[in-house]
Amino acid sequence: MKQLLIFACSILLFSCQKVIDIKPKDGEVKVIIQGYLYTDSIIKVRIAKSTNYLSPISPPGLGTAVITLSDNHGNSEVLTWNPVNKIYKGNALLGVVNDTYTLKVEFEGKTYVASSLLPYLEHADTIKIIKKPKTTIQDEKYEMKLYATISTSTDFYYLFKGYADNRFLNGPNDIYYADNKNLNGNLNGIDIGYDEYKVGEVAKLELYSLTEAAYKFYDAASLQLNNDGGFFSTPPANVPSMFDKGAIGLFQCSDIQVLTTTVLAQ
Repeated sequence: MKQLLIFACSILLFSCQKVIDIKPKDGEVKVIIQGYLYTDSIIKVRIAKSTNYLSPISPPGLGTAVITLSDNHGNSEVLTWNPVNKIYKGNALLGVVNDTYTLKVEFEGKTYVASSLLPYLEHADTIKIIKKPKTTIQDEKYEMKLYATISTSTDFYYLFKGYADNRFLNGPNDIYYADNKNLNGNLNGIDIGYDEYKVGEVAKLELYSLTEAAYKFYDAASLQLNNDGGFFSTPPANVPSMFDKGAIGLFQCSDIQVLTTTVLAQ
């Protein structure tokens, strides 16, 4: 009798199951602008339009805009569309530390503008790859450590990109960024987060200076990309934009330092 009761309850539970096909409404289409200007390099800009939230396809680059870059010295240039890479490129204007740049994007009858300082980057001393022995819960690893002395009297913001033999180590949802708050100014082997190295590989770390606005953009983007939908997760939302008129965008102007070292057996 007990077994029959359990069987009957099982039938009742499974008979109540229903597959719900979630079809969220299409949101407002937004213009997406990504602009990057680094020290002593020309600018690169990508224009796209937002897609549905659940779309597995990245929005394609669009080549129908007129984009102008200008600096605080009166220099300006119109960017050139590259149909192969689907991006716009500058021609001669280079990034200079402590100069201010304005990016104007004319697209489908609207003009979107963003301005940014190219902040100075305090250079780090070195990187080292340190062996982390095998334990009962993890395999042996070679981790990157950063050594630097930085100022703490002024706020600084940073972005990091790691490589192993030119293999990019940041995953699709990995954004490594930081600020100098709550630091004592001496980074004596801080863990950046890269631990996928093998003996003989060339480890490379790219460091980028960020404005506070760019830092907030990356901070919000990281939160949304790694949103697991849990109880304490924030609801999906657009990240703060550095452009006006409702466009979603980043205008990153950065000073750069590149550090390399060869991974040695330890």
